[in-house]
Amino acid sequence: MSVNSLPVELLESEKGRSLTQDAIARLKKNKMAMIGLFVILFMVVIALLTPWIAPYSYEEQNLDLGASAPSAAHWLGTDTLGRDQLTRIMYGSRISLMVGFIATAVALTIGVLWGAIAGFIGGRVDAVMMRIVDALYALPFTIFIILLTVIFGSSMLLLFLAIGAVEWLTMARIVRGQVLSIKRQEFVEAAISMGLSPWRIITRHLIPNVLGPVIVYTTLTIPSVILLESFLSFLGLGIQPPASSWGSLISGGVETMEEYPWLLIFPGLVLTITLFSLNFLGDGLRDALDPRASKD
Repeated sequence: MSVNSLPVELLESEKGRSLTQDAIARLKKNKMAMIGLFVILFMVVIALLTPWIAPYSYEEQNLDLGASAPSAAHWLGTDTLGRDQLTRIMYGSRISLMVGFIATAVALTIGVLWGAIAGFIGGRVDAVMMRIVDALYALPFTIFIILLTVIFGSSMLLLFLAIGAVEWLTMARIVRGQVLSIKRQEFVEAAISMGLSPWRIITRHLIPNVLGPVIVYTTLTIPSVILLESFLSFLGLGIQPPASSWGSLISGGVETMEEYPWLLIFPGLVLTITLFSLNFLGDGLRDALDPRASKD
């Protein structure tokens, strides 16, 4: 029998799949993770297109209308100043998602580099670097961020840096543990014997081999960052008017929840759906990238 006469399914199985293809296939089988992925992509697209697709201008007010319930003209109602709530939620998504992604990127950069350097160099350097992490863990982070915003003022850039600067500790521990487990493997020892610099070994050989746990933890860090920003905005220490985030909208809704419940329900619902979707995606990625799953 010639190769060309073999069934297509058998030929494809004989070719085999890479680890990445296996992970993608497992992720696609996880329905909740895929739903979470589509919801997040939908939220990101809406946030990017908001200036062009929002039903009303962000600054547009109708004081005569005031706070009105959802209607055909205003699907999610209006606030006490007559501003369209759907428009405000859409613009709020731009800030909340931007804080989540950018602050997580800051935490990712610091944590991965810190953990990789500590794990690879080892010895006293590792001990000192990880004791610094332990000391920072003892600090009440929420109070630390509040102090930063009170001392230096509330600004979007400071919010990115402050949140990112306190969310990297767990990432550093995860990366350090992974680096300790692989730095004695043959490919790392071969790179050392070739005379490659420590920085090149860390960036070209170690970090790419710990991306699985890093990706998973990143998807779980984004919702915690968004929630932290919402908490700060709820306290009045996050995004300042006239800008708004989901947290600031929820804060405004709490003040009038008895009279105008839609001002709390809709932004709270959008935030909840986003957080659940990110956690579903994170759980799905954790299962898909689990090395033990590829042996099943």
